[in-house]
Formats: sequence, structure tokens, C-alpha cells
Amino acid sequence: MDSIFLQHIQKRVSDWRTGGYQGAERETLNILNYIRRVSFLHEPQIEALETYVFLKEIGGNKPSLEIFQSIFSNELDLMRALGISDKEGFELAYDKNKGKKIDLLLKDKFGDTDYANQVYALTMGSGKTILMAVMMLYDFVLSYYHKDDERFAKNALVFAPDTTIIESLKEIKTFDYAKVLPKEYQNIILNIKYHYLENTETPLAPIGNYNIIVSNSQKIILKTRRANNNATLRLFGDRNELEKREIENARLQAIRQLSQLAIFVDEAHHSYGKTLEGTLKKTRQTIDYLHENTPLVSVINLTGTPYVKNEMIADVVYHFGLKAGIERGILKQVRILQYGNVRSEQFIQEIVDTFWGEYGDKRLEGRLPKIAFYAASISDLREELKPKLEKIMENRGIAIDKVLEYHTEAEENRDEFFKLDTGESRKQFVLLVGKGTEGWNCRSLVSCALYRKPKSSIFVLQSSTRCLRSIGDNSTKANIFLSEENYKILDHELKNNFASSISELNTQEQKTVEHTLNVEKRGVVRVKKVLKDIIAIQNGEPSEIKIDFNKFKPEDYQSYVSEGGIFMSDGVAGYQEAQATRKVYDKNDLTFYEIIGIINRYTHLPCIAIEKVMTGNGKKRDDLTKEVNEHPALIPFVIQNILKNAYQYEQKTETVEEELEFTKQYPFKISIQQGRNKLVVYKENEDDNGRLGFHINPYNFDSADEKDLFKYLRQVLEPSEAIRDVYFTGGVSNALHNDFYFEYWSPEKKRIAQYFPDFLIETTGGRFLVIETKAVGEKADYETNKKSYTGELAGITNEVFAKELGFQDFQSVNKNFEYKIIFNALLQQEQIKLFEQIKKLSN
Repeated sequence: MDSIFLQHIQKRVSDWRTGGYQGAERETLNILNYIRRVSFLHEPQIEALETYVFLKEIGGNKPSLEIFQSIFSNELDLMRALGISDKEGFELAYDKNKGKKIDLLLKDKFGDTDYANQVYALTMGSGKTILMAVMMLYDFVLSYYHKDDERFAKNALVFAPDTTIIESLKEIKTFDYAKVLPKEYQNIILNIKYHYLENTETPLAPIGNYNIIVSNSQKIILKTRRANNNATLRLFGDRNELEKREIENARLQAIRQLSQLAIFVDEAHHSYGKTLEGTLKKTRQTIDYLHENTPLVSVINLTGTPYVKNEMIADVVYHFGLKAGIERGILKQVRILQYGNVRSEQFIQEIVDTFWGEYGDKRLEGRLPKIAFYAASISDLREELKPKLEKIMENRGIAIDKVLEYHTEAEENRDEFFKLDTGESRKQFVLLVGKGTEGWNCRSLVSCALYRKPKSSIFVLQSSTRCLRSIGDNSTKANIFLSEENYKILDHELKNNFASSISELNTQEQKTVEHTLNVEKRGVVRVKKVLKDIIAIQNGEPSEIKIDFNKFKPEDYQSYVSEGGIFMSDGVAGYQEAQATRKVYDKNDLTFYEIIGIINRYTHLPCIAIEKVMTGNGKKRDDLTKEVNEHPALIPFVIQNILKNAYQYEQKTETVEEELEFTKQYPFKISIQQGRNKLVVYKENEDDNGRLGFHINPYNFDSADEKDLFKYLRQVLEPSEAIRDVYFTGGVSNALHNDFYFEYWSPEKKRIAQYFPDFLIETTGGRFLVIETKAVGEKADYETNKKSYTGELAGITNEVFAKELGFQDFQSVNKNFEYKIIFNALLQQEQIKLFEQIKKLSN
């Protein structure tokens, strides 16, 4: 269950989001709105980033303890939130040491740090590394524009628990920043210097600001000196050890010199001790040591496991849990299988049969599905697991070269291990000892099996859930194979670390499915576009501009109040229409120069010229001032007449060629309701491997009509050499990602809108057919409006017909484009008609 602290913060962040991020810096608004438009980040990543920004800019970047205290208006609610019963609270109310005791409880809960220390808890697969990178970029941009604002970091240090995590954290440097930063801020990131401290020999020499340092915490952590009984070592010391310590001290010294430093702790549960009551580990001590010299901007902790002994860590400000990850389609649905009283060989046989029967070698996003076997020791793997597994595989005709062994005595397989989640890897059975837990991101891993009981209970949790990261359309379910003993351990660890259980995960259903749209082939088309330019040319001398002041009628601009309503008359209630009952007078006290200034603002005539206009039309300074102050509406009357007579307007048109792209700013994410997920089609799931279609993958159709028509077009047009390609463009109706749209007058929205057609068919002869699919029920209104339309804007009443008119404007300069609306694309008769039209087009 989420804490009161977390619930309060998220309520405030939600209100702030709904209110349009009021109070945020201008650069922040640009970044947050850009991120929302591009849709590269998962929704949980965006929510976590919003929380980070809110606590920094609106909350003042305060320590958690201060924020917690500010939540409660009275002491009783504060004590309840601290877990004090009403009876204990009543007794404490009369205790002379009440204040001290409450302070002790608060410090026990949040610590006594005087810097912002926040925990962001996001389940595996939800993108903590990218989130960390975006937080840094946001800080760097804001610190660039607000150099003296100490809320924003100019440098970042990332603590990782081990070298495996460091490898995965290289994504901070390699991901495409253009997906989260508007163009005007992208030059700032050129100043970033990256320092990955992968071993004890790597020196650290940060330069200036905008440094990102990523290190295994052991490489810069404070060391505890131990006495050495060897006299020689005491006198001279171990040279290697002394050199290492010298480097470590130099690293710490270099980091302490950095200004406005923010620290990010990955897999942060490592630094919170085994229990909430336990002392913090070395990472925490190092953080406090750095803070003593140069105050830290903040410490941001990221973890997937925010619970310790089934109690949420106090500093959690954002939480997106394991169950939510499955529900939103970010993680696979999972089936956890328990095997009781089975022999080891029988256990392996059951696993191989289930895995191979369910997944086999059917590729997912071009990758072979994989299963990871976690062994308790290298000897157990080599003497028991591997021989039995290979024997079972041989008996079933599965090639044993699909097996990969990786542990500290098989480091020669390291490169093969890190390329497992690629299309070129042929390995499917992965045997591990002490590898493949935190930080291992392998989406094609669909099953995990724990062979024997490991030494650590938390290892059961970390290893068995590695296979939950989503892949493709996320219809693939994961399998976790456990012995009875490990099953009980996993259930216990789920309750302790996720406040969940095996039974809940087994029954958790997806409500939405998240898909990442990727570019398969760049889609572009060259078109002609008419550019219109309205040019205003000044006519003659200002003194020649005539204004007929006799035509000014103040009553035309008069403000008034109308009254109407339902009134009683002869005992009967009747409605009386609103009628003007009194005038509202508006008098001003403007000077002549203020009046001239207003006219200048709207006409762009020089002030001296405006005075000449007034003089030439018999209006002296005092007369004009008096009349305007009595009738303020005289000002717009004068402006309208000057614009009408002072300028002549010319329209210049120019036809230019432009390249429209269908594949801009990819990849990005979409979220689809589970019930509509059948309309999402992946290229690799299609029976044929045709050349047509799938410029992006997957296609997300709006209707069964669109999906069926696409499959039909691929089938019938595939043999034709005259057809270059078939694009489904209607699934991405965002100009940030898709240039192919037409502007039209929308009768529903009462304004100019953008229309993204469903399909575009391109021929080798440079001709195109635009296709729009509609339900048969929309046909009658479309035909009625088309017949009655006389050319007037007011006569456009049907959206389908309005879009067709928008295309006709485009077609007037692009004669090589044709247009076709299909009502009820499921009908074979309509499909055949379309096919005939395409054949004519391509001849």
C-alpha cells in the first residue's frame, strides 16, 4: 500500500499537471510539453519526471522530512502518519519531552539529511536508466539558463551496485536526446562529458561543469582502514593496494570539487540496509562525506523494489509497481509454475518440454526466445545441470549449440551473453551462476528456471523475474519454473519487496498494451505546395487618407445589459425573452499621445503620420481626445478606416516542391486498450514476408475495415511490379511524426484541422492513390452533403466530405494524386472495385 507521504505528493503533482504546470520555468514547460508530444517515454517515466520537476521547482527542492511535516495541519494527524496509535498519541500529548520524541521518530523515518533525498520506485522494464538520463538533461538545461539557481544540478554522479549495472547504464550516453529535448536546447548537451569508471585503474579528471560520472560504488566509496599484522606490509604496504587507494582518494577528491552535484543511486535498495532499522551502508556514508564539502543539489534513488519487510521506504515520492507494469502492458503476463517432489532430471525435462512446446524457435521481433537456468554454483551447473540438459535436448532433436554458459569461470562467453537480445544470436538455453540479475535487459527472455536453492533469498526474486520485460505486441506470456522450496521463497520476497504475491501475478490481466513504433523503411513523397503571401503596400501620403467621421455611430458600439427570464403573469409562469434594459457607459481618461499610440500599434503608421491623418480630416488634438474619452469605440472606428484606406493588399503565390516524410522522430510509444490490441499488426507475425507495407512496425489500425483492406492490398498488389509500396499512414495522426496530411475546414471543430489519410499507394510511374476507409453508416450523410454543397463554407456539414474537399485543394497542384473513399472495406465487391482503379492508375 502506498504511504500517506507518497499519496499526498502524487495528489499535488496531479493537480499541478491538470493546471498546466503552473509556476514552472519557461524552459521546463517547453521540455514537458515536447516530451508529451513526442511520446518516446513510457507514461510512468513522464509521471516520475513530473514529480521530480514539481518537487524541485514548486516544492523548493526540500528534504523529505520538511515536506512530510508540511503535509499535516495538526499534530494528531502527524503522529498517526508516524504510526503512533491514538492511545499512544494521547499519552504523548502530555509528555514534557513530546517534541524531542516526535523529532526522533521523524529522523528515524526520514533520516536527518539536509538535502533532498527522494526515491523513485519503478518496476523493471519501465525505463529507469532513461528516466535518470532525462532528469540529468532537464537539470543541465535549467542550470544553463539559470546559472545562479542552486536547485538545478550542473554535474551528476551515478552510483551503480556492480559492473553489470554499469554496462546497462551506458544507455545514458547512447540514447537519442532529440526524443526528449526540443531543438533549441540540444546544443547544451554537446557540453556533457561522460566518465565511466569501469575498473580500479580508470582515472577521473572532470573538466568544468556538465560532467556525468558513472561508477560502481566500490570504486569511489570510503574505505575502512584495517590493522595489518604483517610488519613488512605495515611498514611498506602492499603496492597494488596503495595504488588503488590513491586512485580512489583522487577520485573522491575530484568529485568533491564539482559544484552543484546531484547524485543518482541506481538499484537504491542496496543502500537502505537489510531492514528499515539497519544502519545505512557505505554508499550512504560516501554521499554524506561528499555533501560535507560541497552541498549536494539532491540525491535521487531509483529502484524496482521499494518495500523492505513489506513496508514502503519512507522517501518514496513516485511508485509504479510490478502489478501496474503488467496491467499497463509494459511487462509480460506471467505464469509461475511450482514443481513439488520431482527429481532434478525430471524437473529439467518438464521445463524443456514446456519451453520448446510453447515457444520453440519462433522469433519475437526477429529474436529467438530464450530461457535462463540459474544454478546455485558453478560445480552444480557443470556437473549436474548442463549434462542433464544436453542429454534431454539431444533426445528431442534440439541442437546443443543453442546452449550458452556464463559465469566467472566462463568470461570468454561475455560478448555472446551481451548479444543475446539480438537477431544474430542463436543461443536459447542460457546457464548462469551469479550473472543475469539486476541490470540485465533481455526482452527475448521468456522463461526462467531456478535449479536448486540459492544462498540468497533476494536472488530468487531478482533472477526469476528477469523474463518479464515486454517484447513485440506483448502477447507472449512468460513462464517461471520453480521448485517447491523456491516457489515459497519467491512468494515471500514478492510480499516483502513488491507488496504482491504469486497468486496476484498469476491472475493479473493487462488492461492496456504498450507498443513501440519503429521505422522499417523511410517513407517520403515529393509534392507541390502553394505558398501564399499577403503584402500590404502603403497608399500615398497620410494627409490624403479620408475618414468620414459622420459615419461613426456610437450606438453601434454601445454596451448594454439585457434582462429576461420566467415570470408569473395571472398565476401562470411564462418565459420572457431577454431585452436591453439599460446601457453600460465606459469613459476613459486617455491623453492624446496614448490615443495615437494605440492607433499606431494596430496600423503600424508612424505617430506623426497618424496626427497628419487626424489633422487632414478636421480633428484637432483636443477634439479627438475629448471624443475618444466620451466614446472609446471611436478608436477602432479610426483604425478600421486607416487600414482600409492607407494600404493596398496584394496576394502573391508561389508553387514550391516539398518532401513529406512519414517517419519523423521515431521510435515512440503508443498505449492501446486490451480490447483493441487485435488491431495492432506486427510485420513478423504476418504469414507472408512481402515487400509491400510496414514502413513502420507495427501498424496500429483504427478499425477492422482498415486492417482487412491492408491485408487484401498486400496480397493482390504484391506481384505487380508497377506498385512501389503501400503505406498505412492513418495510424500516426501527429504532425511531429508524420508530414502526410491535408488541411481542411472541419464542420465539427469549426476551424482549420489536419486530416491524415488512411492509405497511400505509390506506383513506379510516380502516381499515387490516397484511400480513406469509412463505415457504411457514414455514406448517406456524406452523399447528402456532397449533392447539396454549393461552394459556400456554411454548406459543409459532413466531416468525410470536408476532408475530400481538403484533398481537392491539394490535388489542384498535385495532378498525380487521386482520391478514393471506401465505405465498408470488408465487402469483396468494394475491394475488387478498388483493385481495378489501382490497375488503371499503374498502367
